[in-house]
Amino acid sequence: MTNDLTFKTNSIFESVTYEKDTASWHFYFSDKIYASSFGFWRLLKANKIVFTSFDNGHQFGLPQPLDLVENITKQLTAKKLTEIRVNKDTADLTLVISDDIKIQIFIASSGYEAYDFSFGDNRYIGLGSGDIEIC
Repeated sequence: MTNDLTFKTNSIFESVTYEKDTASWHFYFSDKIYASSFGFWRLLKANKIVFTSFDNGHQFGLPQPLDLVENITKQLTAKKLTEIRVNKDTADLTLVISDDIKIQIFIASSGYEAYDFSFGDNRYIGLGSGDIEIC
């Protein structure tokens, strides 16, 4: 890629799911927009890390283990996805959400797909080695 790939949107958060068997996360928004992560992601608020995909199910001294589906749902309910951005150098994906929230999905393999997302009539796949496939 030679330029950042950026999409502007105003889509409302609908839900998040986690598939334990495949360790994959799926973030759903209105307007048929979704983003799925098959590797490492993190949620930031005001540029501070709130959760990462590795936190799910860990207790960290809390009364009970973290349920990220529940916690992300609380963080994102009534929020809007305002921008989808693919980094030109690494193809890392950033979902920009209202109230200064971001979800960053990283390409963490030179061979495996890290994410996919939909926008409009296209599906975008973050490939290993930092490339992107548009279907």
